[in-house]
Amino acid sequence: MKANFLLGLVFFTSLASCVKRPVDDLDLLITNQSSCYIGNFFLYGSDHINCLVPTKTVVDTVNLTINAVAKFGTNLKNVKPAVSLSIDSKLTPAMGNWMDFTLPKKYTVISGNRQVKKEYTITVVVEG
Repeated sequence: MKANFLLGLVFFTSLASCVKRPVDDLDLLITNQSSCYIGNFFLYGSDHINCLVPTKTVVDTVNLTINAVAKFGTNLKNVKPAVSLSIDSKLTPAMGNWMDFTLPKKYTVISGNRQVKKEYTITVVVEG
């Protein structure tokens, strides 16, 4: 009897794990999360160290702007941006590549349920 119960439990557990979950065009799981924001912004120099002045980076989730100040001597033509996002959100275009940040850049955060989109403008200047 105990063996039949365990066999049935394994069977139903395996069925539950085969449920097809919805994914987006990048094969990322679509969830019920509707929150959608950038929490932190980082900018890495060629030495792979964050080159932003920590007390001078402002992420404004109401006006959808990020204003940051890079340390003196930072070459904004060759930096790698990174952000922390709300849970299950995604960012477009993707970050993580070396790029020119001498002009403001626009990024769109998309919620986990893919229903909410917010466009942020990121501006970086060099202190001095």
